Amino acid sequence: MANATAITVTDLTANAVTTRPTGDTLDTGTAAVTLAAAVGGIGSRVILEVTNTAAANLVASVAAGDDPPAQNAGIGALTSSNIAQNAVVYLGPFETGRFGQNDGSLSATFTPASGTIGATIRCYRLPKI
Repeated sequence: MANATAITVTDLTANAVTTRPTGDTLDTGTAAVTLAAAVGGIGSRVILEVTNTAAANLVASVAAGDDPPAQNAGIGALTSSNIAQNAVVYLGPFETGRFGQNDGSLSATFTPASGTIGATIRCYRLPKI
């Protein structure tokens, strides 16, 4: 297989049932992988689900945004603690003023502690209610 080239964004619908989507997979290489999620500039309604499928720990990090539009980018990235094998973590929602990229996306990096990277990423965009 090959590493995903972007994070797929799944739109959730209000007052509806959504089946868990197929995640984007990282399973080749030993270096960190950076992917973008085209969230349309509305990070405040976006959540990332990260599952570590490798034996070694994984760290997920959402990059600080571009200034502009992210006037609070100086606060820095959001970085998870070590994600153990088979553990699932949720990151977000994200303040657009801190994490928004100038193209409206979010940028996330996934770094294996050692060995081959192994992760599944899902991105959910919550509806405006």
